[in-house]
Amino acid sequence: MSDTPEGIVEHTYDNITEWYLQWATSQKSPRERYTQMLLDKLQPSPSILELGCGPGVPILKMLLDHGAQVVANDISTKQLELAKARCPGAKLVAGSMTSLTFEPASFHGVISFFALFHLPRSQLKAMLTTIYDWLKPGGVFVLNLATIDEEEIHGEFLGHGMFWSSYDVDQNRAMLTEVGFEVLQVEVLQAGDGKLEEDDPDYDTEFMWVMARKKEPSDDPSSGQVV
Repeated sequence: MSDTPEGIVEHTYDNITEWYLQWATSQKSPRERYTQMLLDKLQPSPSILELGCGPGVPILKMLLDHGAQVVANDISTKQLELAKARCPGAKLVAGSMTSLTFEPASFHGVISFFALFHLPRSQLKAMLTTIYDWLKPGGVFVLNLATIDEEEIHGEFLGHGMFWSSYDVDQNRAMLTEVGFEVLQVEVLQAGDGKLEEDDPDYDTEFMWVMARKKEPSDDPSSGQVV
């Protein structure tokens, strides 16, 4: 196992597949609500990229059930094996999200839940810029981020090491705006509505949930186009 942040995260998600599948199918979170918000803003059969798809449930399956054309990525090949069994209609791509390459304006929507805060925060703005480039004008991005201002967090996660990195809420929002996104909605919510047991890995944790949009040329007053 590599001791880089990427190697730590990959190793852990490879080794917690059964627990994570159970968590993904039972843990209450705003994931489905934000996914539905994205779908409601997009055309029928949209092209969507999911970064950090895990075992394919609930979000990847939800997207496919709504007729979306989905490319799904995860750093863990073991998680992708579970996703392939549950969501054969998706195109699955293994590896770090930072190594992906797509043409500009490839997707109507991008989704990333419980994934971006595993990147070193020094890489976050570049990743958000890349996601912005991958979106079509008017495309929608839904995501969650951590809310604490810490460059490196090394901890234990279900008996394995884990890495997290984060800016605070104001810095996260400012970064999205600097990249070019129009931030449509932000909520800071406690995991599990604050009702988790103390042995839950997300106990007493809060996340920043965001819906943002890539601006269209007609949004720019200097473009000379009539809105």
